[in-house]
Amino acid sequence: MASFERAQKIFNNWDKEAFRAAHHEDYMFIREFEMVTLEDHIESVDEVMRNGYDVHKRWTLMHENEYVEEVRWEEGDEIVTHVSLKKDGLLWRGFVNRVKKPDPT
Repeated sequence: MASFERAQKIFNNWDKEAFRAAHHEDYMFIREFEMVTLEDHIESVDEVMRNGYDVHKRWTLMHENEYVEEVRWEEGDEIVTHVSLKKDGLLWRGFVNRVKKPDPT
Protein backbone atom coordinates (compact mmCIF):
# COMPACT_ATOMS: atom_id res chain seq x y z
CA MET A 1 0.00 0.00 0.00
CA ALA A 2 1.29 3.47 -0.87
CA SER A 3 2.17 5.83 1.99
CA PHE A 4 -0.59 8.28 1.06
CA GLU A 5 -3.28 5.57 1.09
CA ARG A 6 -1.97 4.27 4.42
CA ALA A 7 -2.02 7.81 5.87
CA GLN A 8 -5.59 8.37 4.69
CA LYS A 9 -6.73 5.21 6.49
CA ILE A 10 -4.85 6.13 9.66
CA PHE A 11 -6.15 9.70 9.74
CA ASN A 12 -9.74 8.83 8.75
CA ASN A 13 -9.96 6.60 11.80
CA TRP A 14 -7.21 8.12 13.94
CA ASP A 15 -4.82 5.46 15.18
CA LYS A 16 -1.74 6.73 16.99
CA GLU A 17 0.05 3.36 16.95
CA ALA A 18 -0.58 2.81 13.24
CA PHE A 19 0.75 6.34 12.66
CA ARG A 20 3.90 5.44 14.61
CA ALA A 21 4.30 2.21 12.61
CA ALA A 22 4.23 4.16 9.33
CA HIS A 23 7.43 5.99 10.34
CA HIS A 24 11.03 4.81 10.21
CA GLU A 25 12.67 4.58 13.64
CA ASP A 26 15.12 7.33 12.54
CA TYR A 27 12.32 9.71 11.48
CA MET A 28 12.90 13.44 11.90
CA PHE A 29 10.53 16.30 11.07
CA ILE A 30 12.38 19.42 9.96
CA ARG A 31 10.53 22.62 10.80
CA GLU A 32 12.18 25.97 10.06
CA PHE A 33 15.24 25.89 12.34
CA GLU A 34 14.19 22.90 14.41
CA MET A 35 14.38 19.13 14.07
CA VAL A 36 11.55 17.24 15.77
CA THR A 37 12.10 13.65 16.90
CA LEU A 38 9.75 10.81 16.00
CA GLU A 39 8.27 10.67 19.50
CA ASP A 40 7.66 14.43 19.66
CA HIS A 41 6.14 14.38 16.17
CA ILE A 42 3.76 11.55 17.09
CA GLU A 43 2.68 13.27 20.31
CA SER A 44 2.13 16.58 18.49
CA VAL A 45 0.04 15.02 15.72
CA ASP A 46 -1.89 12.91 18.23
CA GLU A 47 -2.81 16.02 20.22
CA VAL A 48 -4.10 17.98 17.21
CA MET A 49 -6.00 14.96 15.88
CA ARG A 50 -7.73 14.43 19.24
CA ASN A 51 -8.68 18.12 19.10
CA GLY A 52 -10.41 17.75 15.72
CA TYR A 53 -7.71 18.78 13.23
CA ASP A 54 -8.93 17.66 9.81
CA VAL A 55 -6.00 18.22 7.45
CA HIS A 56 -6.52 14.74 5.97
CA LYS A 57 -9.86 15.92 4.55
CA ARG A 58 -8.19 18.82 2.73
CA TRP A 59 -4.86 17.53 1.49
CA THR A 60 -4.19 16.53 -2.10
CA LEU A 61 -1.54 14.08 -3.21
CA MET A 62 0.74 15.89 -5.64
CA HIS A 63 3.32 13.15 -6.20
CA GLU A 64 4.36 9.83 -4.73
CA ASN A 65 6.85 7.13 -5.61
CA GLU A 66 8.97 4.70 -3.61
CA TYR A 67 11.30 7.52 -2.48
CA VAL A 68 9.10 10.55 -1.80
CA GLU A 69 5.55 11.74 -1.10
CA GLU A 70 4.28 15.30 -1.59
CA VAL A 71 0.90 16.51 -0.32
CA ARG A 72 -0.57 20.02 -0.40
CA TRP A 73 -3.50 21.82 1.24
CA GLU A 74 -4.77 25.28 2.06
CA GLU A 75 -4.83 26.50 5.64
CA GLY A 76 -6.11 30.00 6.30
CA ASP A 77 -4.24 32.36 4.00
CA GLU A 78 -1.45 29.86 3.32
CA ILE A 79 -0.70 27.04 0.93
CA VAL A 80 1.05 24.24 2.81
CA THR A 81 3.28 21.67 1.13
CA HIS A 82 4.47 18.64 3.09
CA VAL A 83 7.21 16.49 1.58
CA SER A 84 8.20 13.16 3.09
CA LEU A 85 11.29 11.22 2.12
CA LYS A 86 11.00 7.45 2.49
CA LYS A 87 13.43 4.80 3.65
CA ASP A 88 12.71 1.08 3.80
CA GLY A 89 9.13 1.81 2.73
CA LEU A 90 8.52 4.05 5.76
CA LEU A 91 8.38 7.80 6.27
CA TRP A 92 11.94 8.87 7.13
CA ARG A 93 12.14 12.69 6.90
CA GLY A 94 9.37 15.26 6.80
CA PHE A 95 9.54 18.88 5.62
CA VAL A 96 6.85 21.57 5.48
CA ASN A 97 6.73 24.76 3.46
CA ARG A 98 4.08 27.44 4.05
CA VAL A 99 3.57 30.30 1.61
CA LYS A 100 0.97 33.05 1.48
CA LYS A 101 -1.74 32.49 -1.10
CA PRO A 102 -1.26 34.76 -4.10
CA ASP A 103 -3.38 37.91 -4.21
CA PRO A 104 -6.29 37.15 -6.57
CA THR A 105 -6.07 40.57 -8.24
